[in-house]
Amino acid sequence: MFGFLRRKRKQSNDQMAQDPICGMTVEKATALKSERDGETYYFCSPHCQRTFESQTAE
Repeated sequence: MFGFLRRKRKQSNDQMAQDPICGMTVEKATALKSERDGETYYFCSPHCQRTFESQTAE
């Protein structure tokens, strides 16, 4: 039973991302997203996305 939970958690991690502004875990399929320097970032809300986009790339 625990092996099933571990496999399910690993699959979920591939489908999840962390919002770089607030740290919330979001589903990649439904989250807002932005690209910077060829990397995709995922967000929980328009506020977090705007905050990220207003910051200059370092």
